[in-house]
Amino acid sequence: MKEFLDEMLGNPSGINKFLNLKYESSKGEEHYFSVTFDESSMNPRGFVQGGMITAALDQASSMAFIGNNNGTAAPLSTDLHTLFHRSLPVGEANITVKFIKIGRQIATMEARIFDENDKLVATLMHTAVNFAIPKQED
Repeated sequence: MKEFLDEMLGNPSGINKFLNLKYESSKGEEHYFSVTFDESSMNPRGFVQGGMITAALDQASSMAFIGNNNGTAAPLSTDLHTLFHRSLPVGEANITVKFIKIGRQIATMEARIFDENDKLVATLMHTAVNFAIPKQED
């Protein structure tokens, strides 16, 4: 997984670039990412907007799933349920992704985002259909 995610996120594009999402490490069934939110992610109160937090948690859990499958399968989200616990200041945050259940057809993952003081900011429950990625022909 590490080599795959390092390669995939080493030259980020799209949402990975916008979020500055980086794979950090894995330990057992837990996978660790970092993300950096800039001023374009702010809500009117000066904190990171909730939809941006959800997007980061969705993307990190999706990347962990794709990495776990070495790029052969991706999650097609059926449900994202976010619980917000506190506000998140603009800047760097850490994400932990844990696989709850990976079945043949359905996957359930939990992603949590922590602020710079390691305080829990939000929890995402992510349910998705396992989707086989077609092989690219050269």
